[in-house]
Amino acid sequence: MGRHSPLALLVVTPMVTAPLTAVLVFGFARELSARELGLPIWRNELIPATLHYFDFWPTALLLIGPGVLNLLVVLWFFQRNGYMRVAAAIALVLALVRTVGVLFLFFAIAQSDLIFHDGQLLMRIEVERTGFLALEPRASPREALVRLPLMMWLFGAFAWGPSVLAWGLFNLVMDRFLPHMKPPQGRRSGETRSWGAFFERR
Repeated sequence: MGRHSPLALLVVTPMVTAPLTAVLVFGFARELSARELGLPIWRNELIPATLHYFDFWPTALLLIGPGVLNLLVVLWFFQRNGYMRVAAAIALVLALVRTVGVLFLFFAIAQSDLIFHDGQLLMRIEVERTGFLALEPRASPREALVRLPLMMWLFGAFAWGPSVLAWGLFNLVMDRFLPHMKPPQGRRSGETRSWGAFFERR
């Protein structure tokens, strides 16, 4: 699959989405006061791990907002070429997993979780205190903020791997199972380059 495919787009978008996620989280995410909410600060008094709370919906938008760039793969559905539309369908599934799925996967398998409190959905982020840091009474809000983009990058990396694999193997798989479909023809010599030509390729 060439570099102008939807699968190639998924391979390169982390160069933009990863730093943008950090900028948004550090700039706009706000921790809620556990004491004002009447929620516990410690997961377990015997274990130096503190709990930090964030309003789920605005924080989730900050985390997954940059991933909307992955959804640009829908543009390839406008291609008249069936080969590229198959690639767009695969890319869209991968894009949805990377944009939304990784956030819920984190809360499904990590110690941090989602809770309802007074009708409000909250993120409860656990920050373990180890070494000299355990001597501090409580982790700083900055440490909890760092945990938010880190979790997206970690789980996003696992989702990025299949994107690279799909990009590299797509041509081989299509030749094997859908040999009647062919990739779009390149621009002919002397043909002008235009955005409209993207939709006219067959």
